[in-house]
Amino acid sequence: MKLSREEEIWLRAYCDELKKQLPGQIDRLSVFGSKARGKTHLESDLDILVIINSENASQKREARRIGYFLAADGKVIPSIIAYSRQEWDRRKSSGSSFRRAVERDEVRIL
Repeated sequence: MKLSREEEIWLRAYCDELKKQLPGQIDRLSVFGSKARGKTHLESDLDILVIINSENASQKREARRIGYFLAADGKVIPSIIAYSRQEWDRRKSSGSSFRRAVERDEVRIL
């Protein structure tokens, strides 16, 4: 995984805030895509996958809101995708190429 110093700081802060604001609800947080593969370019964003333990849509929105709020200074450009555990499991049973790509490249953080 290849992250800038700013991205490392943002990722630590994001993990801390998720644990604080959504205690016990984060099943998994991963970096995927070019940053996870270590093949970044100037315009690479930071692809983040968050799996929530609940089907509650407001918790998925909150997980994204927290990350984008922390990136408001523009030093980090995250692309946050949030799924419930059930939604993510359904993607596996449907043979999702997106899920396969994420799982091939991902670096699990939480």
